[in-house]
Amino acid sequence: MSRRSTIAFLIAGACLAWSPSVFSQNAAAWPGSTPIRIVTPTPVGVGSDAFTRLYGEHLGRALKTAVIVENRPGAAGTLGTDVVAKSPPNGYTLLVSTSLPFTTSPYLMSKVPYNAQKDFVPVVQLYRGGSFVIASPAFPGKSLADLVAAAKRAPGSINYASYGPGSTAHLGIELLQDAAEIQMTHIPYKQSAIPDLIGGQVMIGWEPPPSALPNIRTGKIKALAYTGDRRSPALPDVPTLAESYPGLEMFTWVGVWAPAGTPEAIVQRLQAAFAAISKEPDVVKALVESGSEPMATTQAQMASTIEREAQAMSRLIKAKHITMN
Repeated sequence: MSRRSTIAFLIAGACLAWSPSVFSQNAAAWPGSTPIRIVTPTPVGVGSDAFTRLYGEHLGRALKTAVIVENRPGAAGTLGTDVVAKSPPNGYTLLVSTSLPFTTSPYLMSKVPYNAQKDFVPVVQLYRGGSFVIASPAFPGKSLADLVAAAKRAPGSINYASYGPGSTAHLGIELLQDAAEIQMTHIPYKQSAIPDLIGGQVMIGWEPPPSALPNIRTGKIKALAYTGDRRSPALPDVPTLAESYPGLEMFTWVGVWAPAGTPEAIVQRLQAAFAAISKEPDVVKALVESGSEPMATTQAQMASTIEREAQAMSRLIKAKHITMN
Protein backbone atom coordinates (compact mmCIF):
# COMPACT_ATOMS: atom_id res chain seq x y z
CA MET A 1 0.00 0.00 0.00
CA SER A 2 1.38 3.44 -0.98
CA ARG A 3 1.87 6.22 1.57
CA ARG A 4 -1.01 8.18 0.00
CA SER A 5 -3.29 5.13 0.13
CA THR A 6 -2.32 4.50 3.75
CA ILE A 7 -3.20 8.06 4.77
CA ALA A 8 -6.53 7.83 2.94
CA PHE A 9 -7.26 4.53 4.67
CA LEU A 10 -6.49 5.98 8.12
CA ILE A 11 -8.65 9.04 7.50
CA ALA A 12 -11.53 6.87 6.33
CA GLY A 13 -11.14 4.67 9.38
CA ALA A 14 -11.18 7.66 11.72
CA CYS A 15 -14.32 9.02 10.07
CA LEU A 16 -15.98 5.63 10.32
CA ALA A 17 -15.08 5.34 14.01
CA TRP A 18 -16.83 8.63 14.73
CA SER A 19 -19.81 8.14 12.40
CA PRO A 20 -23.38 7.99 13.76
CA SER A 21 -23.90 4.51 12.34
CA VAL A 22 -20.97 3.15 14.33
CA PHE A 23 -22.24 4.81 17.52
CA SER A 24 -25.66 3.24 16.89
CA GLN A 25 -24.08 -0.17 16.53
CA ASN A 26 -22.06 0.36 19.70
CA ALA A 27 -25.16 1.49 21.61
CA ALA A 28 -26.51 -2.05 21.55
CA ALA A 29 -23.41 -3.34 23.34
CA TRP A 30 -23.16 -0.43 25.77
CA PRO A 31 -21.84 -0.29 28.43
CA GLY A 32 -19.99 -3.59 28.14
CA SER A 33 -16.78 -3.74 30.17
CA THR A 34 -15.72 -0.13 29.56
CA PRO A 35 -15.86 2.04 32.71
CA ILE A 36 -18.21 5.01 32.76
CA ARG A 37 -16.60 8.29 33.78
CA ILE A 38 -18.71 10.81 35.70
CA VAL A 39 -17.14 14.27 35.70
CA THR A 40 -18.19 16.66 38.45
CA PRO A 41 -16.99 20.27 38.40
CA THR A 42 -16.71 20.40 42.20
CA PRO A 43 -13.76 19.69 44.48
CA VAL A 44 -13.59 16.41 46.40
CA GLY A 45 -15.85 16.50 49.44
CA VAL A 46 -17.49 19.80 48.49
CA GLY A 47 -21.02 20.55 47.32
CA SER A 48 -22.65 17.75 45.35
CA ASP A 49 -19.54 15.53 45.34
CA ALA A 50 -20.78 13.09 48.01
CA PHE A 51 -24.10 12.52 46.28
CA THR A 52 -22.40 12.21 42.90
CA ARG A 53 -20.39 9.33 44.33
CA LEU A 54 -23.51 7.76 45.86
CA TYR A 55 -25.30 7.88 42.50
CA GLY A 56 -22.16 6.55 40.81
CA GLU A 57 -22.07 3.51 43.10
CA HIS A 58 -25.70 2.74 42.35
CA LEU A 59 -25.21 3.29 38.61
CA GLY A 60 -22.32 0.82 38.55
CA ARG A 61 -24.46 -1.85 40.21
CA ALA A 62 -27.43 -1.15 37.94
CA LEU A 63 -25.41 -1.35 34.73
CA LYS A 64 -22.94 -3.98 36.01
CA THR A 65 -19.91 -1.91 35.10
CA ALA A 66 -17.27 0.24 36.79
CA VAL A 67 -18.12 3.89 37.36
CA ILE A 68 -15.35 6.40 38.06
CA VAL A 69 -16.04 9.85 39.51
CA GLU A 70 -13.57 12.49 38.37
CA ASN A 71 -13.44 15.89 40.05
CA ARG A 72 -12.56 18.74 37.67
CA PRO A 73 -13.24 21.99 39.56
CA GLY A 74 -12.32 25.45 38.40
CA ALA A 75 -13.54 28.46 36.44
CA ALA A 76 -16.98 28.49 38.09
CA GLY A 77 -17.72 24.96 36.95
CA THR A 78 -16.91 25.58 33.30
CA LEU A 79 -13.64 23.63 33.32
CA GLY A 80 -15.20 20.27 34.17
CA THR A 81 -18.20 21.01 31.98
CA ASP A 82 -15.92 21.62 28.99
CA VAL A 83 -14.18 18.27 29.57
CA VAL A 84 -17.49 16.52 28.94
CA ALA A 85 -18.42 18.77 26.02
CA LYS A 86 -15.27 17.66 24.21
CA SER A 87 -15.56 13.94 25.07
CA PRO A 88 -16.72 11.33 22.54
CA PRO A 89 -20.53 10.99 22.52
CA ASN A 90 -20.53 7.28 23.32
CA GLY A 91 -22.13 7.13 26.78
CA TYR A 92 -18.87 6.64 28.65
CA THR A 93 -18.41 10.24 29.85
CA LEU A 94 -21.15 12.07 31.73
CA LEU A 95 -21.46 15.35 33.58
CA VAL A 96 -23.14 15.54 36.99
CA SER A 97 -23.49 19.16 38.00
CA THR A 98 -25.73 21.91 39.23
CA SER A 99 -27.44 23.90 36.50
CA LEU A 100 -25.10 26.88 36.89
CA PRO A 101 -22.76 26.06 33.95
CA PHE A 102 -25.85 26.14 31.71
CA THR A 103 -28.16 28.75 33.25
CA THR A 104 -25.77 31.26 34.78
CA SER A 105 -22.08 31.02 33.80
CA PRO A 106 -22.65 31.73 30.07
CA TYR A 107 -24.16 35.11 31.04
CA LEU A 108 -21.69 35.98 33.80
CA MET A 109 -18.54 35.34 31.78
CA SER A 110 -17.53 37.07 28.57
CA LYS A 111 -16.77 33.66 27.08
CA VAL A 112 -17.17 30.02 28.09
CA PRO A 113 -15.32 27.23 26.23
CA TYR A 114 -18.47 25.31 25.28
CA ASN A 115 -21.90 25.97 23.81
CA ALA A 116 -24.42 25.33 26.58
CA GLN A 117 -27.25 24.74 24.12
CA LYS A 118 -25.50 22.71 21.42
CA ASP A 119 -22.74 20.68 23.08
CA PHE A 120 -24.88 18.66 25.50
CA VAL A 121 -28.00 16.57 25.78
CA PRO A 122 -29.86 16.75 29.11
CA VAL A 123 -30.48 13.33 30.67
CA VAL A 124 -32.27 13.72 34.02
CA GLN A 125 -32.54 15.94 37.08
CA LEU A 126 -31.49 14.01 40.19
CA TYR A 127 -32.41 16.17 43.17
CA ARG A 128 -33.01 19.73 44.26
CA GLY A 129 -32.95 21.79 47.40
CA GLY A 130 -33.61 25.28 48.61
CA SER A 131 -31.30 27.30 50.80
CA PHE A 132 -31.71 29.14 54.06
CA VAL A 133 -31.52 32.89 54.47
CA ILE A 134 -29.48 33.06 57.67
CA ALA A 135 -28.39 35.74 60.10
CA SER A 136 -25.52 36.25 62.49
CA PRO A 137 -26.31 36.04 66.22
CA ALA A 138 -25.10 39.66 66.24
CA PHE A 139 -28.07 40.66 64.07
CA PRO A 140 -30.80 41.88 66.44
CA GLY A 141 -33.74 40.59 64.43
CA LYS A 142 -35.24 37.11 64.42
CA SER A 143 -37.33 37.08 61.23
CA LEU A 144 -37.34 38.07 57.58
CA ALA A 145 -39.69 40.94 58.47
CA ASP A 146 -37.12 42.19 60.99
CA LEU A 147 -34.41 42.11 58.31
CA VAL A 148 -36.53 44.02 55.81
CA ALA A 149 -37.50 46.62 58.40
CA ALA A 150 -33.89 47.15 59.46
CA ALA A 151 -32.71 47.42 55.85
CA LYS A 152 -35.40 49.99 55.06
CA ARG A 153 -34.47 52.08 58.09
CA ALA A 154 -30.83 52.30 56.98
CA PRO A 155 -30.30 51.34 53.32
CA GLY A 156 -26.89 49.75 52.70
CA SER A 157 -26.01 49.46 56.39
CA ILE A 158 -26.59 45.70 56.55
CA ASN A 159 -24.07 43.51 54.74
CA TYR A 160 -24.60 40.06 53.29
CA ALA A 161 -22.20 37.32 52.24
CA SER A 162 -22.18 35.23 49.08
CA TYR A 163 -19.89 32.70 47.44
CA GLY A 164 -18.84 35.37 44.96
CA PRO A 165 -20.32 37.44 42.13
CA GLY A 166 -22.96 35.49 40.24
CA SER A 167 -23.23 32.73 42.83
CA THR A 168 -26.63 31.36 43.81
CA ALA A 169 -26.41 33.30 47.08
CA HIS A 170 -25.59 36.56 45.27
CA LEU A 171 -28.37 36.21 42.70
CA GLY A 172 -30.87 34.98 45.29
CA ILE A 173 -30.35 37.94 47.60
CA GLU A 174 -30.54 40.30 44.63
CA LEU A 175 -33.99 38.85 43.93
CA LEU A 176 -34.94 39.25 47.59
CA GLN A 177 -33.78 42.87 47.60
CA ASP A 178 -35.89 43.61 44.53
CA ALA A 179 -38.98 41.92 45.99
CA ALA A 180 -38.63 43.63 49.38
CA GLU A 181 -37.43 46.93 47.91
CA ILE A 182 -34.38 47.06 50.15
CA GLN A 183 -30.66 47.63 49.69
CA MET A 184 -27.89 45.70 51.44
CA THR A 185 -24.13 45.65 50.88
CA HIS A 186 -22.64 42.64 49.12
CA ILE A 187 -19.54 40.99 50.62
CA PRO A 188 -18.27 38.27 48.24
CA TYR A 189 -16.44 35.28 49.71
CA LYS A 190 -14.51 32.50 48.00
CA GLN A 191 -15.84 29.94 50.47
CA SER A 192 -18.52 29.66 53.16
CA ALA A 193 -18.93 32.78 55.25
CA ILE A 194 -20.43 30.90 58.19
CA PRO A 195 -17.39 31.46 60.46
CA ASP A 196 -17.70 35.20 59.90
CA LEU A 197 -21.48 35.05 60.37
CA ILE A 198 -20.97 33.33 63.70
CA GLY A 199 -18.31 35.89 64.62
CA GLY A 200 -20.46 38.86 63.62
CA GLN A 201 -18.22 40.17 60.82
CA VAL A 202 -21.08 39.79 58.35
CA MET A 203 -24.79 39.89 59.16
CA ILE A 204 -26.72 37.94 56.50
CA GLY A 205 -26.04 34.86 54.38
CA TRP A 206 -27.69 32.44 51.96
CA GLU A 207 -26.56 28.91 52.64
CA PRO A 208 -27.50 25.39 51.45
CA PRO A 209 -28.88 22.94 54.03
CA PRO A 210 -25.78 20.73 54.50
CA SER A 211 -23.74 23.65 55.84
CA ALA A 212 -26.60 25.68 57.32
CA LEU A 213 -28.56 23.07 59.29
CA PRO A 214 -25.87 22.01 61.82
CA ASN A 215 -25.21 25.64 62.73
CA ILE A 216 -28.90 26.55 62.90
CA ARG A 217 -29.71 23.58 65.13
CA THR A 218 -26.90 24.43 67.54
CA GLY A 219 -27.97 28.07 67.71
CA LYS A 220 -24.80 29.44 66.18
CA ILE A 221 -26.75 31.22 63.43
CA LYS A 222 -30.41 32.17 62.92
CA ALA A 223 -32.67 30.93 60.13
CA LEU A 224 -34.85 33.73 58.74
CA ALA A 225 -36.41 32.01 55.72
CA TYR A 226 -36.23 29.02 53.38
CA THR A 227 -36.00 29.60 49.63
CA GLY A 228 -37.97 26.56 48.41
CA ASP A 229 -41.60 26.48 47.31
CA ARG A 230 -42.66 24.90 50.61
CA ARG A 231 -41.20 24.75 54.07
CA SER A 232 -38.22 22.50 54.63
CA PRO A 233 -39.09 19.26 56.44
CA ALA A 234 -35.81 19.71 58.29
CA LEU A 235 -36.99 23.02 59.82
CA PRO A 236 -40.76 23.24 59.37
CA ASP A 237 -41.06 26.29 61.64
CA VAL A 238 -38.97 28.42 59.27
CA PRO A 239 -41.23 30.22 56.75
CA THR A 240 -40.52 30.37 53.03
CA LEU A 241 -39.63 33.55 51.18
CA ALA A 242 -42.81 33.08 49.15
CA GLU A 243 -44.95 33.40 52.28
CA SER A 244 -43.86 37.04 52.41
CA TYR A 245 -43.23 37.58 48.70
CA PRO A 246 -45.41 35.30 46.53
CA GLY A 247 -43.50 33.73 43.66
CA LEU A 248 -40.08 34.34 45.21
CA GLU A 249 -38.42 30.94 45.38
CA MET A 250 -35.05 29.61 44.32
CA PHE A 251 -33.66 26.09 44.15
CA THR A 252 -30.30 24.57 43.44
CA TRP A 253 -30.66 21.35 41.50
CA VAL A 254 -28.26 18.70 40.25
CA GLY A 255 -28.63 16.82 36.99
CA VAL A 256 -26.91 14.62 34.43
CA TRP A 257 -25.77 15.68 30.95
CA ALA A 258 -24.15 13.69 28.12
CA PRO A 259 -22.19 15.03 25.15
CA ALA A 260 -24.36 16.02 22.20
CA GLY A 261 -24.63 13.18 19.71
CA THR A 262 -24.80 10.42 22.32
CA PRO A 263 -27.10 7.72 20.88
CA GLU A 264 -30.68 8.17 22.03
CA ALA A 265 -30.88 4.54 23.14
CA ILE A 266 -28.00 5.12 25.58
CA VAL A 267 -29.47 8.40 26.83
CA GLN A 268 -32.79 6.69 27.51
CA ARG A 269 -31.10 3.89 29.43
CA LEU A 270 -29.17 6.42 31.48
CA GLN A 271 -32.31 8.41 32.22
CA ALA A 272 -34.15 5.31 33.38
CA ALA A 273 -31.22 4.12 35.51
CA PHE A 274 -30.66 7.45 37.25
CA ALA A 275 -34.40 8.00 37.77
CA ALA A 276 -34.62 4.61 39.46
CA ILE A 277 -31.64 5.45 41.68
CA SER A 278 -33.41 8.60 42.90
CA LYS A 279 -36.12 6.31 44.29
CA GLU A 280 -33.78 3.92 46.10
CA PRO A 281 -34.51 4.01 49.87
CA ASP A 282 -30.94 4.76 50.95
CA VAL A 283 -30.62 7.55 48.39
CA VAL A 284 -33.95 9.09 49.38
CA LYS A 285 -33.01 8.91 53.06
CA ALA A 286 -29.62 10.55 52.51
CA LEU A 287 -31.09 13.33 50.38
CA VAL A 288 -33.97 14.11 52.73
CA GLU A 289 -31.70 14.16 55.76
CA SER A 290 -29.52 16.72 53.99
CA GLY A 291 -32.53 18.91 53.22
CA SER A 292 -32.80 17.93 49.54
CA GLU A 293 -35.65 16.47 47.50
CA PRO A 294 -35.17 13.53 45.08
CA MET A 295 -36.15 14.10 41.46
CA ALA A 296 -36.59 11.81 38.46
CA THR A 297 -37.50 14.05 35.54
CA THR A 298 -37.78 13.26 31.86
CA GLN A 299 -35.33 14.73 29.35
CA ALA A 300 -38.01 17.13 28.13
CA GLN A 301 -38.77 18.37 31.63
CA MET A 302 -35.09 18.98 32.31
CA ALA A 303 -34.60 20.82 29.02
CA SER A 304 -37.62 23.03 29.73
CA THR A 305 -36.31 23.89 33.20
CA ILE A 306 -32.89 24.82 31.83
CA GLU A 307 -34.39 27.11 29.20
CA ARG A 308 -36.70 28.83 31.68
CA GLU A 309 -33.98 29.35 34.29
CA ALA A 310 -31.43 30.54 31.72
CA GLN A 311 -33.82 33.22 30.51
CA ALA A 312 -34.54 34.39 34.06
CA MET A 313 -30.88 34.45 35.09
CA SER A 314 -29.84 36.22 31.90
CA ARG A 315 -32.34 39.01 32.56
CA LEU A 316 -31.27 39.36 36.20
CA ILE A 317 -27.54 39.37 35.44
CA LYS A 318 -27.93 41.97 32.70
CA ALA A 319 -30.21 44.17 34.80
CA LYS A 320 -27.80 44.13 37.76
CA HIS A 321 -24.65 44.38 35.57
CA ILE A 322 -23.13 41.35 37.32
CA THR A 323 -19.96 39.93 35.86
CA MET A 324 -17.19 37.51 36.81
CA ASN A 325 -14.60 39.03 34.47
